[in-house]
Order: sequence, then C-alpha cells, then structure tokens
Amino acid sequence: MYRLLVLDIDDTLTLSPYDVPAENLAAIRRAQAAGVYVTIATGRGYFGSAAIRKAIGMQGPVINYGGAVIHDTRTDKPIFQTALPPELVQELLLLGRELGVHAHIYQGDGIVYEKANPAADAYHGFLNLPYTIDPEVCEKRWENVPKVLFIAEPAHAEKLIPRLAERYAGRAKVSGSKSGFIEFNDPAAHKGSATAWMAQYLGIPQSEVAAVGDNLLDLEMIEWAGLGAAVANGHAAVLSAADCIIPACEKNGVAWMIDNLILG
Repeated sequence: MYRLLVLDIDDTLTLSPYDVPAENLAAIRRAQAAGVYVTIATGRGYFGSAAIRKAIGMQGPVINYGGAVIHDTRTDKPIFQTALPPELVQELLLLGRELGVHAHIYQGDGIVYEKANPAADAYHGFLNLPYTIDPEVCEKRWENVPKVLFIAEPAHAEKLIPRLAERYAGRAKVSGSKSGFIEFNDPAAHKGSATAWMAQYLGIPQSEVAAVGDNLLDLEMIEWAGLGAAVANGHAAVLSAADCIIPACEKNGVAWMIDNLILG
C-alpha cells in the first residue's frame, strides 16, 4: 500500500500552467478517498503552483523550488527551507550575463532579473508571477534566495547542465526541469531530500512512498521513492532510473499510475 504520492507538475501531471486534466484529477480523488496523501513537488514557487495544489484539493506539506522549500498549505508558511549563499547568488547572476542567458532570482512570490527579454516574459507570463526588472541585480547582495534559474535555448541548456554541475559540485545542486531551464539550489536541496523529509514528517516509511516525474529535477525523488515512476515523455536519464515507465503526460499517465500501481 502506498500512502504518499508525490507528483511533479509540468510535463508530468499537466501541460497547463493552471489546470489539471479531468482524468488525472478524477484519479487523484480516488487515491485521496482511499487514504493516500497526494502532493506535488515542483520547481515552481508556492505562488506559481497555487492553482494546481488548489485544484487537487490538498491540505498539508508541498514541495516548491525544486526541493528548496516545503510549505504547509494549511498555514501558507514554510516548514522547511534552504537558501543559496548571497555570494553564490551574485556569482551565478554574473555568470548568466557572461553566458548570454536569462538569469533570475526568487524573492518572496516574485522574480527579479536584469533586463527585459522574451524568456523572462514567457516565464512570468506562463505562471502569472510578479516580477521586478532591476538593472543592478548583479551588483546587489540578495538574501533568502531559494533558487536561481537560467533559461537558455534547449540544446544549449542540455550541454551546459553537466558542465555547470561539475563546476559547482559541492556549492550548488545543478539540474534541468522544463526544456531550456537550468536550476541552481543548495547542494542538499532537491526533490529527493525534500520527499524524504516530508515522508518522515508525515510518519510514512520510504517503502510506502511513490513519486513520478519527467526531468532531471525529478531524478533524486524517483530514485529515493519506494516506487519511482517516469512518464514516457521523460528525460533519458530519468527513464533509466525509474522503477517503471508510465504513459506520457498528454496521455494522462498519472491517472494510469494511480489506477494500476497505487490502487490496483
């Protein structure tokens, strides 16, 4: 019996910024009725994931910023959080400028970046996020930054991720989420460690935890879970690490997983 089901959002649960497909939502309701705690683990912030968590009707801990922060939806307060050192935040912002890619930081519910550009417009437009354009963002000291995000051309990002992971080993956790996204977190902050923390918080053993995702940001979570699944549209490394491969996001793989592996 699986008592905790952790779902990645984008390209796993849904392709929409705000809506959960009806088939997946109905299956989540069946899981909840059977006593399974269904939650999300996402690279999105708490504000950016609000529509999805409200749609599935969850009440309790939820993983945001790729594992950097866990909020409790009953209080809207963090119960676990990490932050990147201000010196590293500045270094990464300057690196983004040097590489010619969009780089932004998170402050509260919003993002801050140096100058207007199509990547930034698409990002905050997709999630309807508050944003600030600050031409001096690279020169300032920023505290309480859970994550830095680069957005590059997908092929360029795919090449940069392993290079940056090696460069920042021990200083930052570097991974990919959506196509073209490069995520920087505290070295110990990822969806795997956050899922482990949440399971302990809820009193649920590892063997009774199931998780599903699609990209490198989900890798540690899938590896840690008692049942780690990847949607068929997932990254090759995630497909290789998963215990099982379920139908793709656009084919409502989450519903299939719930009915066949969680409740079946």
